[in-house]
Amino acid sequence: MKNNSKIKQGMNELGQITRHNLERLGALLDTLHIKSVKTSKYHSVNLADLINSDKTHQEDLFRQQTIKASQQLMGKRFARYGTYAKKVMPDSMLQKAIDSSFIQIAKLASSWSEVEVPENYNKAGLNQLDEQQRQALANDIANQNRALATLGGVTGIAGLAGMLADSLWLLLISLRAVYQLAAVYNTPLTGSQGIKIAYDILAHADLSKMQEKQTLLAGLGVTKGLLDRAGQQGLRSELNNVTILDSNVQYYAKQVDKVAEHLNLDLDSINFSWINKLLPLSSVLVGMHYNNYLIDEVIGVAQATFGPEPKLTTKILEDNSVNKDNSPV
Repeated sequence: MKNNSKIKQGMNELGQITRHNLERLGALLDTLHIKSVKTSKYHSVNLADLINSDKTHQEDLFRQQTIKASQQLMGKRFARYGTYAKKVMPDSMLQKAIDSSFIQIAKLASSWSEVEVPENYNKAGLNQLDEQQRQALANDIANQNRALATLGGVTGIAGLAGMLADSLWLLLISLRAVYQLAAVYNTPLTGSQGIKIAYDILAHADLSKMQEKQTLLAGLGVTKGLLDRAGQQGLRSELNNVTILDSNVQYYAKQVDKVAEHLNLDLDSINFSWINKLLPLSSVLVGMHYNNYLIDEVIGVAQATFGPEPKLTTKILEDNSVNKDNSPV
């Protein structure tokens, strides 16, 4: 029993040290993050309209880009498997399967968030916090998630597979941040309604940079694959092969060939090993930079929605919960 108690104590201390370091890193990233506009740009989500809506949740860019990343990773196999799936099951069942996957991610984020917040502040402790203490805790949690999201950019080292992992990781951390901030501001999100609200927060965040990030990462991943193969059979031969497979690349391949001829370069004799070493690092830096920006957008909308200013947020959720309890079975 004593050994178990020591192990538990050691794990708790390790968790506190980890959280503290994540908060410090997140605060540093927030300081370094150059914001083009003030924090007041974030607008709260109208939860009353959302709760009364029949829609499950608004479509968000996380869903679109995660599916797109899967498509880029699998290439032609994605379309082939999609064709087979449509023959076996109708579109409605396929859509439900996709929805179920994203619901499971939200449930995982919810469970993870519950482990973190009550560890330092139980429900009674959260209720006793004054506004200044509550905001300080919210900032610490925001910094934790900012650091976790940014560190997820390290997956860029794995190329296209890393791009998919990065999308899923950023989605998980974004949902975790929404659940945690809602709890800190005394508006905990629970059940299917909580999932609906969490995804709606993501849908209202400005995630337009995500598509830009995915395009850059995909380009770097494709370039690395091309140069890997070029190292074995020469760049000119590889460009010819790519041109045959994809006619859209033909124009760019010709331009590369023209530049090489103008500079009197032998494309097949160029050593690209040094570029191959730089490309994974470039992917990591791109992923970390954009993840820092994207999580900042999610945190901003979540704080604007659940924070001190929108006083009706808690009342709307409480009223809706009471109505559900009183509704006939």
